[in-house]
Amino acid sequence: MKKTETRLSEIRFKTSDLKRMLNKYIVRTVTHKWQEEYFDTQTGENTEITRTEILFDKGTFIDEKVLSSIQFYKDTGKLTDPVEVSNQKRLAYTEPRHSLYPYKVVAGIAGKRKTFLLYAVSVSNAIAICSDFIELNFEGYFNIVSVSAMEYCTILVDNLKNPVKKSDLDIAYLKNEMSLEEFAEATVNAIENGNTDLEEESTKETRRFYQISARILLKDINQVEADEEEKGLFIVHTYSAVRANMIIEKYLHDEQQLRYEESKKHPDRTFVMHDIYSLIEESKIIAASSFIPKEFSLAYYEAADSDS
Repeated sequence: MKKTETRLSEIRFKTSDLKRMLNKYIVRTVTHKWQEEYFDTQTGENTEITRTEILFDKGTFIDEKVLSSIQFYKDTGKLTDPVEVSNQKRLAYTEPRHSLYPYKVVAGIAGKRKTFLLYAVSVSNAIAICSDFIELNFEGYFNIVSVSAMEYCTILVDNLKNPVKKSDLDIAYLKNEMSLEEFAEATVNAIENGNTDLEEESTKETRRFYQISARILLKDINQVEADEEEKGLFIVHTYSAVRANMIIEKYLHDEQQLRYEESKKHPDRTFVMHDIYSLIEESKIIAASSFIPKEFSLAYYEAADSDS
């Protein structure tokens, strides 16, 4: 019976010894890199560019012929580092992701299931972040039950001041009896004018996770371009669907401002500013226990970046 090959039975090592390489597989693509001087006709300056030549592909079986080529490249100075080899031919590889994406992690903690929302770069990264967070904030045994990516979704947390309970103003807005501008102005006026009922009610309200499917309208401030429309999916930890929509609009405006500031570094590019409006198409409360702060995830992201 043929022996089952797994990672557990793999023998992998780096070596410069040709005899130890024979009848093994190359683990990583072997390349030769060098610097070449390049004259930039636009600036009139000489610059250096890096050239790369592939010597052996990942998964190449090292027979006598390949071994001779390795010897040749070593003699000519193209190959100076040890070669990583394995007794197994592994061709597939994990594609690294360089951005944080939203994930949902379900964990069993002391016999109870809890759902966590967080940002991570991969499933394994999400498990590491969530496990760390649970160890710091809970007691007893736990296990990770499931992990799922939440593509095309943005998670937002309510950081606005003076949280407002879902009141008559909210209902009026949902019934299209008042515009968003009118709703926002009325809410701000109520708080500034000392509407204690509004403020006292808000303290009794519980935050929930609202999943909002939104229609986003982009109106060109200077009318250089035609108005645009997009779809967006958001999960907002807040007190009401109406307030969630306000937070979405603030997030979209803040993101636009960041892109505008970035565009100032490239004066040759045109940046079009928009008035942004978010309209709720569908709203529902989803079951989730906690959102792990993005700063927590960023610590893992920065640590991985420094190791690479």
